[in-house]
This record gives sequence, C-alpha cells and structure tokens, in this order.
Amino acid sequence: MNVLKPRPLSPLLAAAPVTYHGVRFDIRRVTAAGTGGGAQERDIVVHPGSVLIVPVLEDDYVVLIRNHRVSVGAALWELPAGTLEPPGEDPLACAERELIEETGYRAARMTPLLSFFACPGISNELMHAFVATGLTPVGQALDASEQITPEVVRWDQAIRMVKSGEIADAKTIAGLLYYYAL
Repeated sequence: MNVLKPRPLSPLLAAAPVTYHGVRFDIRRVTAAGTGGGAQERDIVVHPGSVLIVPVLEDDYVVLIRNHRVSVGAALWELPAGTLEPPGEDPLACAERELIEETGYRAARMTPLLSFFACPGISNELMHAFVATGLTPVGQALDASEQITPEVVRWDQAIRMVKSGEIADAKTIAGLLYYYAL
C-alpha cells in the first residue's frame, strides 16, 4: 500500500509570493535555477490535498458518478473525490463525507489504498485514495452548485470504459486500475 504523508511546503515554495489567493487553492510564483545556470519562473498551484474513493459494491460492482465539469464543459465519468476542507482535514473524514455527498452511500469500512501527486508539474496536490466497502444507501447530500449523478457499474464495464476512453479522468483511471490490478 503506497500511502504518503502530507509534506510541508518546500522552502522555495514557502518563500514564493502568492500571485493568486483562491477559495480552494493559491498560486505562488517560484523562480527556480536551471541546470544551465539560468532561472525559470513557474506558477505553482498550492493545494490543501484531496481524496479519491473507490466504492466497491458487492465485489462485482463499483459506484461511479457523472460529474458536470465546468472546466471541460462536459459531464465526466469519475470516482467520487473531494478537497480537504479545511486545509489539514483528516483525509479519512473527508473521504467519508465526500462518499455520502456524491454517491448517497455510507461505508462500513474505508481502507487506505494509495496516495499520489495529482499533477506535480504544476501543483503540490497530494491525493489520498480509499476503498469503501459495506455500502449502505443513505441519499446524496450535494452542495448547491454540484451536478452529480451516481451510477452502479459492473467492474468489467468500468475497465472497458477506461480502455475505450469513455472514462477520461486521470484520478479515476488511476484509482480503478490500481484497485483492479490488486
């Protein structure tokens, strides 16, 4: 099991000025030395971290969601996920909350699966993945701005959806394939 611990900001990133302060993340401008002696400016998204949940229903099924994403102008097939709120929130508590909000299921067991950097070329976001089992329907608790529809899918269908490109969300591909490979 590959579970990483949250890390403090690197000294370079901590000293960098905030160029944008957002609701869920900040952007800092870093000047980093290159190998040839030159310097390069980079904008880095400083993120509090997030969770990803693989909700397993009766071994042969996984609960996916159709999540409307404004950034791509489409509803994507995804695993439920969410941002640690407030920063420093326990990832397990966040995963339990997000599973109910987005799928309408509560888990009897939430087991750590792996942690990974979501997009280290531009962000320090550390994502913690969990496997949720012993699912009981309790009803969705969506935020007012969310457009999410849960759907129970057979595992073999979910893997076909990854292979065909129907699932195009990287965190979902990583979570599904990592769990499936185990």
